[in-house]
Amino acid sequence: MIKLNLLPPAEKKDLRISEFNRLIFSLAGWFLVILVIFSIFLAGAFLSLSILLKEQANLVAIRESEPQMQNLLKIEDKIKQTNQIIKQINSKQRQMVLWTPLLERLTKTVPAGLYLTNLSYQPSGNRIILNGWADQREDLLCFQRSLEENPFFAEVETPLANLVKEKNIDFSFTLHLDSR
Repeated sequence: MIKLNLLPPAEKKDLRISEFNRLIFSLAGWFLVILVIFSIFLAGAFLSLSILLKEQANLVAIRESEPQMQNLLKIEDKIKQTNQIIKQINSKQRQMVLWTPLLERLTKTVPAGLYLTNLSYQPSGNRIILNGWADQREDLLCFQRSLEENPFFAEVETPLANLVKEKNIDFSFTLHLDSR
């Protein structure tokens, strides 16, 4: 069977455009129907979840009014207070200087011919100022190296006045404590 289309080209074009428009409108209609159905399901899920959430809030309120729950809430508050106190104690212990091991290590590193005359602690800068007398510069340099290798001190400041004299030296060191 032979199909003949005897329409002029302008009408053929109009016919294609109208068919294309019908296709677009039909797809848009189906898309709109699917979107409406999805929205209905989404609204139903939202409604059921909101009802469930309200009921859960009501159950929690009822549970909190029970005497056992009141006791548990008091215990929870005590635990929170205890944790705060422990945090404060822990921070204070971190700031504390362990003097015994520090002084032991310091006295073991003092060579012969060197005497410590003053040790002062400045908590604001977490540092120790150490004054003393050395017989010779070599003893002082040896002591300085041992201070720099000491794990208790993060930094050792040495003024140049410590190195000017070769004998009978009054020295001073500023030791910054390591804040582990």
